[in-house]
Amino acid sequence: RTARLISWCKTYPDSRIKLFSDSHQEAVNEGRRRQQMSAQKEVYFQQVADAVFTHDHDPHIRQLYAQYPSVFVKPIKSRFQSLRKKYNDANKTLGTTGAGLTAMELRENPEMKRLLGECSLDKIVDAFPWWEELHGFWRTNPSYNTVYSTADPGQDFATEAQQY
Repeated sequence: RTARLISWCKTYPDSRIKLFSDSHQEAVNEGRRRQQMSAQKEVYFQQVADAVFTHDHDPHIRQLYAQYPSVFVKPIKSRFQSLRKKYNDANKTLGTTGAGLTAMELRENPEMKRLLGECSLDKIVDAFPWWEELHGFWRTNPSYNTVYSTADPGQDFATEAQQY
């Protein structure tokens, strides 16, 4: 079910951005207009529930969803909250510097590899397989990435402070 939830997020980026509250700064950085909701959040959560439960492997769940679709919004919200918590727990291992970098930057930057040490990105993804996709959605959104610092990602303030 989580795979279908993530798939919906990737398939409908405009709705995903609205659901997770588009930030003005992110829109400016990407050279686009800020996305604002044209409907209540519940409508977007219902769209996710539809994508997740209409094609559920369990026929009983599909039948229940067809009869009571609005009841399935709460489990979708709960799953997003659970994913958000696990995502931030994983980000804590990256620290404020790493949590703001893209997955590619984390993989390719030798300095980040040194800083991460035992806590490699591969270990994070092994422990939480949805991290990389969620990081693509939430990396610069302070409502979802509570570890991220608005300072320039990649700055190592701790090392710089030790030099003085």
